[in-house]
Amino acid sequence: MNKLHRKASPMLSSITSLALAVGAIVARVPATVAAPAPAAKAPPSRAINEAILDAIAEEMNRAIERLQIPGAPKPYHISYKITEVEVINVSSTMGSTLLSRDRHFVSIEARVRVGSFAFDNGNFIVPRAEHIDGVASTSLPLEATPRMARRAAWLVTDAAYKEALIQLRAKTEARDSGALKRDIPSWEAAKAFVSEEQVLPPAMESLASLTTRANALSKLFAGHTGIRDSRVAFTTYIERRWYLNSEGTSATDARRATGVSIVANGQASDGQDIAQYYIRYGTTEQQLPTDAQLASAIDGLIRQLQAQSEAPSIDRYTGPILFEGEAATAIARHTLTPHLGGTPLAEGLSPQQAKRFGGALSDKVGLRVFPAGMSVSDDPSVHAINGVAVIGGYKFDDEGIVAQRVEVAKNGVLTALLKSRTPAAKGDTSNGHARRVAPGGMFFGTATNTVIAFRGGLARAALRAKLLAIVKEEGLPFGLIIRQLDDAAITGAPEFTRREILAVLQNADLDLPPPATLAYRLYPNGREELLRGVQLAAVPIRAWKDIVAGGNTSTVSNFLASPDPYLEHKLGGGAESGFVPTNGIESSVSSPDLLFRELDVLRVTGGQRPRPIVAPPAP
Repeated sequence: MNKLHRKASPMLSSITSLALAVGAIVARVPATVAAPAPAAKAPPSRAINEAILDAIAEEMNRAIERLQIPGAPKPYHISYKITEVEVINVSSTMGSTLLSRDRHFVSIEARVRVGSFAFDNGNFIVPRAEHIDGVASTSLPLEATPRMARRAAWLVTDAAYKEALIQLRAKTEARDSGALKRDIPSWEAAKAFVSEEQVLPPAMESLASLTTRANALSKLFAGHTGIRDSRVAFTTYIERRWYLNSEGTSATDARRATGVSIVANGQASDGQDIAQYYIRYGTTEQQLPTDAQLASAIDGLIRQLQAQSEAPSIDRYTGPILFEGEAATAIARHTLTPHLGGTPLAEGLSPQQAKRFGGALSDKVGLRVFPAGMSVSDDPSVHAINGVAVIGGYKFDDEGIVAQRVEVAKNGVLTALLKSRTPAAKGDTSNGHARRVAPGGMFFGTATNTVIAFRGGLARAALRAKLLAIVKEEGLPFGLIIRQLDDAAITGAPEFTRREILAVLQNADLDLPPPATLAYRLYPNGREELLRGVQLAAVPIRAWKDIVAGGNTSTVSNFLASPDPYLEHKLGGGAESGFVPTNGIESSVSSPDLLFRELDVLRVTGGQRPRPIVAPPAP
């Protein structure tokens, strides 16, 4: 490969998370597990080679030297990310195939920055034109030639440059009018990173084998009249990534994942929609549960759905809540990890959009924000946590910065945040966590593999005893245990009319955590009672400071962190057509059980519809 031309950086794409159904995945490691035989390696890319990358780098160098509109500034930084995805999606219902698809595609994305590191077009939203952000992309043929690649790079660079100029002009006008508040550098320079040897991930499973497996498993739902809809889906994919930039970075990486999602939807006795789901990810199919284990999981979903259909609903509740297993990782995913980013929000971001990017911890570094025994870290460089494969690891982030472990909090004190190359203060440097794209085109510091730990954690029985002690102290009749939160990207299969959708959107709080799919009253005598309709009210970041205790064992969950709120997935249908969700950033959370001293719960009132008049047809 011609290293002289590779003054640009093969991309790191946290781009398309063409993965398996999204949501939290829990994986508890059995005490004794035989190590699986090493999987066969996938061959090198058939679409991208050194000649293609050299052609793109040469075009980048030409643009840095010659791309300029008379009277306008030249680009001072150009980067490209090239992404090749091979993905198989399979979905079945009642023993029949809904979807069986094999796809393979390549994209190229250019990012152009104009101005200087001190003040450039980035981190700014053009009024009424959020899409103008100095970024452009297009598809590449699977059998592209260097000439085709160079032409594609030429076109996307030109489009990105023109957008960057518009964005810079609008940002300059905002600064000159006094509307721009930031007086720190727009971006930081970075050392070149070179890692050009292709990573060979494990080979993918076949479309035929996954289709056969999905059909056989989905047939187990047949004959159960309390189920309105059910699906079993498998996904397997390889995502190869290259990043090039004009600072000299040239790197490549690959991501590999296989997963299974199972969902069953039903209706309670009062007509309320209910759903249960199960999801697991691994690097390969060998790391997924066996067919016998999945059959057992399906049996559990059927029984849970039946029990939930007759379970009482809750009106309101304020008091202690114990989040066990998967629910602990889910509450961290929805109410903690969005606040771990240390990238400043783009100028012009609406308050509603700003909520989705957290920021509640941005001014609290050095302060105690968690219980004294709690620590938090995030490490994108690992591919397993506590022996469980995680799907979010990477070699370098989407700005070409090497992944770094960050100790976010130690003994309750916030020590650092997750940063991109957009500084929050003078002297800030990236710690390799640029993944999520914020409006205005910049990358936001994003959690990837987050680990929560407690010094002196308690066994589950001891946590329940503490829960009941608070119940007695507060004079409450019961406490709450939550074991799973909903994931609408998996369970969403609504039959809402347009009028119903509009009514829900007008009356719902889009920023609430997902409702619980498995929640229980715990009475002072130790009896548990299944509930439905349990909706957490907003969980402020300060609630994390008042956690009473954590467990002594952890659950590891993999999920796709979607930028869209819960209701958009739910009302949009989730995976109802059989498609496995593809929108989000591969991520994981490891957390022990968590006992919060006081949270508010509301009753879910949506999703009500009359039950069918005629009994279900005979199986």
